[in-house]
Amino acid sequence: MNWKVFLISSLLVLVMNVAEARVVEAQGSARIVNDDTDAARQQAIQNALQQALLMTGSSISSVQSIVDGVLSSNQTQVSASGDVERVNIIREEVRGGRLIVMIQAEIWNRESSCNKDQYKIAISVVPFELSNREHGAFGQIWELGKVAANRFTREISSRSERIHVNHTLSRNAGLNDALKRLNLEYLGSMSREIGLANDSQYVLFGLFNDLSVEEQQRGWGLLDSDYRRNYALTLYLMNANSGELMTRARVNDIQPWTYQRNESVDVAANEFWNQPFGAALMTGLEDLAAGVREQLRCEPTRGRVVWQQDNQLQFNLGRQHGVNVGDKLKVVHPSNFVDAEGIYRQKWQVSPFTVEVTQVHHNSAIAEYDEEGILTNVQINDWVIPANNENSR
Repeated sequence: MNWKVFLISSLLVLVMNVAEARVVEAQGSARIVNDDTDAARQQAIQNALQQALLMTGSSISSVQSIVDGVLSSNQTQVSASGDVERVNIIREEVRGGRLIVMIQAEIWNRESSCNKDQYKIAISVVPFELSNREHGAFGQIWELGKVAANRFTREISSRSERIHVNHTLSRNAGLNDALKRLNLEYLGSMSREIGLANDSQYVLFGLFNDLSVEEQQRGWGLLDSDYRRNYALTLYLMNANSGELMTRARVNDIQPWTYQRNESVDVAANEFWNQPFGAALMTGLEDLAAGVREQLRCEPTRGRVVWQQDNQLQFNLGRQHGVNVGDKLKVVHPSNFVDAEGIYRQKWQVSPFTVEVTQVHHNSAIAEYDEEGILTNVQINDWVIPANNENSR
């Protein structure tokens, strides 16, 4: 690859090293033995932290000492990919011989290792756009964005066990217009709309910032010219639930353009992708796909509740995502907010409900509350996440 190409893997390593705070509320409980409420409180907090860490793919290894119901240290050790800070007990009660606590924890992701859940993450890929359509006139390559998006989809699908491409859209969504507005909130709104319509947790946009051609004269004649073509492609990976920009990454290169000046080029043909320019672009797409796979490797899968009645609910993950009868899941209530500094924060409350999958369809599943009673306060658009065996009992 040309030395001018910026490898996506390097860019994404920089992105993934940036700490991200997530605020989670979760409930834990423990039986009080021999009237030892302090020991029960510590076990209940550890249980609640385990529920909270399900949202980040981590697991808790130890809980430090407790003073007056609040952790004495502002940091708790996590065995996998995060640190837990500012853990506070916001509610505590004794019920039926058990001590029940509700905690609020701020979880920071800082490392690349993680405990992945067993479900596939759904993503929608939007056809890549040309920032300057005039660049497409040379060779009449206006369809390059759509074809490149399809090739990217095949690349990311064939090499990842965690990503399921729900849909590759057939038309542009307006990325170029959104970027011209200098308003990522508008891009976030587009992402939420596309994700909701296609049952996708993430949406990926792409923009060819440059497809210009450089002419090099070889002699005095008008036809004595060689052409070299640039490409610069930027991807935007968006969280379809929150509308947040997960990462932005770019590749670029310049390669010989081995076609005549007025020749119309079929960018869907294999012959195009075997030429120097097409081969270089494919290498860039492979780098981008590797970076996106790495970015999503540790992200937890979240299913969206689409129906709920009494002790049953239906969510938008199914057989194609790896869901099986007997799987147990936790119900999560999302409650995102903007803090006093104007920074968007994610906040989740993990409910006390554990549900068990009883029916699995191609792209959805039905689960039931595995105890007596009904699913109170569970609403459409709440989430479900895989529950680990220890915490689902």
